[in-house]
Amino acid sequence: MRFYLNGIAVCWKMFGASRDFLHCTMVILIFIILSVIKTVTLFLDRIFFPRFRDVKVKQPVFIIGHPRSGTTFMHKLFTQTDEMAAYYSWHLLFPAITARIFVRPIVDFFRRRQMTTIFPESTGHHVAIDKVEEEELLFIHNIDTQFAVILSPLGFLEDTFDKLRLHDLMPDTHRIRSARFLKSLFQRHIYYTGKKQIFAQTHFSTHRIKTLMEVFPDARFIYMHRMPEDTLPSYLSLSHNMIDLLWGSHRFTPEQINRFNEYRYQGSIDLYQYFYDLWQNNEIDKSRVLIVPYDQLKEDLMGVFDSVVKFTGIEPSDALCSAVKRQAEKQKKYQRVHEVRPLEDFGIDSRRLKKDFAFLYAEDPYPALSPMRKGSSVG
Repeated sequence: MRFYLNGIAVCWKMFGASRDFLHCTMVILIFIILSVIKTVTLFLDRIFFPRFRDVKVKQPVFIIGHPRSGTTFMHKLFTQTDEMAAYYSWHLLFPAITARIFVRPIVDFFRRRQMTTIFPESTGHHVAIDKVEEEELLFIHNIDTQFAVILSPLGFLEDTFDKLRLHDLMPDTHRIRSARFLKSLFQRHIYYTGKKQIFAQTHFSTHRIKTLMEVFPDARFIYMHRMPEDTLPSYLSLSHNMIDLLWGSHRFTPEQINRFNEYRYQGSIDLYQYFYDLWQNNEIDKSRVLIVPYDQLKEDLMGVFDSVVKFTGIEPSDALCSAVKRQAEKQKKYQRVHEVRPLEDFGIDSRRLKKDFAFLYAEDPYPALSPMRKGSSVG
C-alpha cells in the first residue's frame, strides 16, 4: 500500500490540484483495489484450497533477455496450443484461485461479446484478457519488477529504482522471498489449470537468474539474444505507447519524458551487461541456459523449436508440432503492423549506442554459438 500512496504523492508533486492529478489518482485507485483483492484472496486460498501447497513445480522454463529480443514470440510459440500452464492476462491480474472463481464469469461475459482487448496491436504489443501474457507481471503483486516503474508515473522521477531492477544484488531475505512468492503463484496456477509445465516469459528477470536458479534447482533458461540497435527502438517506442495510453504523455514535461527515456536506456545497458558478465565470468551454470540468436527465429524456426524441446525436455503434442511447422512456413513473410520510432527520437544516436554497448560490438559476445547477424522483425 505504501507503494501506491507514494504514487499518488508523486502525481500530486507533478500535477498539483488538476484534472491530470485526478486522472492519475483514479488509475492508481484501480490498482489499489486489485491489490486488496489479491491480498485477501491469496490468504483465502490457504483456507479453501490448501492442497495447492503440495503441488510440485517441476522443470519450469524461463524465457529471459532484453525486451523485444523475441521473448514474446518464443513464449507464444510454445503456448499457442494451450498445453502449458501459461497465464492469460486475467490470470495475472487475479493470481489467487479464490478470486478466479468469482472473476471467471465476468471474463466469459466479455469473451462472448469479443470485448477482450486491453492494449491494441498498434501499441506494439497486443494485450487481451483471454490471451497469454508475460509472467514477469506476476511480480507486480509484490512490487518487485521494473514494470512497477515503467508503467507508472514513478518512471519520471530522478530515481533509478535499483531495488526493482537489480534483483540478484538485493539482500538474501528480499530476493529469495520474492522468488518463493512467484513459486507459490505457480503452484496455485498448476493446481487451478491442471497443467504441469511452466513456460514463463520473464525478460526483466534476467537480473534475477541466479536467484531463480537457486529457488528452482531444476529450471531451464532460454536467453533470447538480439543486438541493442534492434531492440532499443522497439522497446522505447513500446514504453512510450504504453505510458501514453495509461497516463497520457501530454501530461508530462519534455524534461520528465527525457529523464524517463534516459533511465530506460541505462536500464537496458545494465540488463545486457549483467547477463554478458555472468556468462563470460562463468558465474552461472551454463548447462542450464540455452542462448537463442534472434535471427534463427526467422531463418530456422524448426531448428530452434527442436533445440528448445531437446534442451528443456518438454514433450510437445502433435498439435503443437504442426502449429510450429505452419508458423515456420510463414515466418519469412512477416511484416510488423506497429510503428517503431528511430533511436534519435529518444535522444540516443548510433555512436553513443555503439560506445555504451561496446562489450557486445567489440567481438562476438557468445562465440560458441552460430554467428549473430542483424535480423528483421518477427513481432
